Order: sequence, then C-alpha cells, then structure tokens
Amino acid sequence: MRYLLILTTLFLAGTVFSQTSLKEGPKVNGIALGATREEVVRRLGKPRSQSKRQADECVGGVEMTLNYPGLTFKLWDDADQKNFTVGYFEVRSAAWNVSGARVGDASAAIKRRFGTRTAQEVDSQTNLLTWYYDMDENISPGNTSFAFRRGRVYRIATMYLMC
Repeated sequence: MRYLLILTTLFLAGTVFSQTSLKEGPKVNGIALGATREEVVRRLGKPRSQSKRQADECVGGVEMTLNYPGLTFKLWDDADQKNFTVGYFEVRSAAWNVSGARVGDASAAIKRRFGTRTAQEVDSQTNLLTWYYDMDENISPGNTSFAFRRGRVYRIATMYLMC
C-alpha cells in the first residue's frame, strides 16, 4: 500500500511538472510576442504577403501584417515608427508548433500540456468551443486561445492586451 501511494504521488507530480506554462505567452516555432519583424523573417523567411495599415485606437501608430501559409502575425510600430514588434499571432495549420501544441491536437492533449484554462466560450454562430489561458499581467499581459471543432484544435491565437 505504501508503494502504491508513493507511485501515485510520483505520477501526479510528473503530470503537473510536465505541463507548459502560458504565463509568458507561447512561441510559434520559437517566435514569441515581442519579437521584431527582422527576427520573424530571419527564422521563417520572407512572408507570402505583407501589408500595413493604421492601427486601431487602442494600439495607435501603424500595424503590419505578415502572412505565411497557415500563420498570421500582427506587429505594431514603436514611437519612432522604425521598428515593428509582434503583438499577435494566429495559427491555422499543423505545420506550426505553438509551444508543443499544433492544429489538429485533441482537447485532452491541450489540457494535459497547459493545464486548466482561465475561461471558455462557445460561439453561437460557428459553434466553435474556445479555451482561454491568461498570461501573467506583470510579465506580458495578454491571453492565448485554442478554438476547437469536433474536439480538435482548429485555431490557436495569442495576443497582448492593449486596452
């Protein structure tokens, strides 16, 4: 009985310690929120398309969008409008690794990897179930969401909260 208790404790501890934290935000193929445009292009190559527009009032300045197959980055400029940094990314392809998760993973795999979600919702129009994981607001305020269709990851998105 004593050995069974010890084995159970070790198993549960291993499960907890194997989880990945999203408190600092996830990385997509090693690229985190806050990365520069130059870092993104150096790691992933030239984007399929790139565009700029006026950012919304919460962000201000200029917003740059970089599109790769199944991956979109939104970057915002600094005060000098010279440097752009990643403030959002969205993944819709299994080709991209998001801190160990991929589009197509089962919801149970996401729960094992990242633990208990902060919140969830079901979109009444698309019927997508979305789980939210908050980041540590003292480190990088924002959240990461996993949208599921038929129990599998359909989309992964993460962003800094600006307003």
